[in-house]
Amino acid sequence: MQISRKADYALRAMIFVAAINGQRTCSINEISESENIPREYLAKILKELSQKGFLRSYKGVNGGYKLAKPRDQISYLDILVAMQGPFAISSCNMEDREASGCRGKDKCATFAFWDDLQKKLMKILGDMTLGKIDYNKFYPQFKAGKA
Repeated sequence: MQISRKADYALRAMIFVAAINGQRTCSINEISESENIPREYLAKILKELSQKGFLRSYKGVNGGYKLAKPRDQISYLDILVAMQGPFAISSCNMEDREASGCRGKDKCATFAFWDDLQKKLMKILGDMTLGKIDYNKFYPQFKAGKA
């Protein structure tokens, strides 16, 4: 399992927007420069994040992006799954387990291990929200504080 570049960029962009915490909009150029994400690719990602209800986009001179929901209601898991779909630690954890070659829990010595690891990872990613980040440490210029 590997997080796609698209999902990684989406997570980084969302964290940057969350750092401002609704104080103002974030421009695409500001996000691109701060997070070192190619602008053209970022534009597509931000559009998709807006369409999926994570961001609100604003047009005009003071346009840009803001979070569509409070940051403590947006988990890493929400963002990653929205941008790359469900992911699995091993073929045993894929939606179509049989097609992937998994023999199932009764016939595989490693099934329980992979299943447990998958559940733990999903819990960690689901529990980690944008509201739990120490924004003052990573974005002191915004004096963002906690949510």
